Amino acid sequence: MLSHCFYKAGFGKISVLFLLLLILIPFPARAQDAVSILRAENRGGSAAATAPLMANAQGFNFVRNLIFFPARVDGRQGNFILDTGAPSLLLNHRGETEKTSPATTGLGAGGEVELASQRVRSFEMGGLEMGSRWALSLDLRSMESRTGQRIDGYVGYDLISKGELRIDYPNRNFRLLNSERKPLEKGEAPIAVLRFSYIDHLPVVELKMGGKNLRFVVDTGAGKNLIDPQYAILGDQTNREINIQGLDGGQATLGVCQMPVPERLPVMAEQLQFVTMDLSHLQSPGHPPIAGIIGADFLAKYCVGIDYRRRKLYLW
Repeated sequence: MLSHCFYKAGFGKISVLFLLLLILIPFPARAQDAVSILRAENRGGSAAATAPLMANAQGFNFVRNLIFFPARVDGRQGNFILDTGAPSLLLNHRGETEKTSPATTGLGAGGEVELASQRVRSFEMGGLEMGSRWALSLDLRSMESRTGQRIDGYVGYDLISKGELRIDYPNRNFRLLNSERKPLEKGEAPIAVLRFSYIDHLPVVELKMGGKNLRFVVDTGAGKNLIDPQYAILGDQTNREINIQGLDGGQATLGVCQMPVPERLPVMAEQLQFVTMDLSHLQSPGHPPIAGIIGADFLAKYCVGIDYRRRKLYLW
């Protein structure tokens, strides 16, 4: 079911806690979705401080509730996932570990996962050269098999967080923009503005649902919305179940609940269905509790702006 491991390596002195790539298969069977979230604390210099902007729109394919787009690593084009839950660049080494650092073993709930670090000479996305960097790497072939897509890696926080990440889900494109005090999309102001805080690199918004203030991680790599059982009692059970399988091979069948409509936020009913899952691994000492994860089931109805500098989430 849940895979989480601790990895410590010498690239920029980054510590990473993984919840590895969960596959969601609803019953009756339908196209698979995926949930991934990676937490990191950057103890070195900020890679985001030198990340360039990408004003021209980068088109993407929205498959299995994930954002797939082309990018180039060391001159080779690949198929990548845009994931705000990832701390950095994560590459699929497909078992070719001789080109990476010695493997590090991560302990997951259902087994062990081998991780490595890999030096990248160049990374290019949206026509912009992002320069050389260290990347995490692991074997994602099982994820490719489950999604039916080639996955060369994930693009996360340190490549997208200089200003605002603008994801136009309806028109299937994204941009990296300068942070602006009053952003517009096609001349229009957003219909909702939510302030967020950080846990490590993860943006966390607060919504009032069922009379309670609940905190949610915003994760474009999550195919489904997730809710911890202690907060699912605020909603209604739907009598639907979803089977979850992780990279470690563990599986679990979990219920789906319908959560109350947040105050002062226009949403559609289907956006508020959450998979009930134990999220104790997301809790951080010294921070208020995390109730859940807002994923593509919620986000895909909007053009979404995540302004990392001003700590604001915009919805158009």
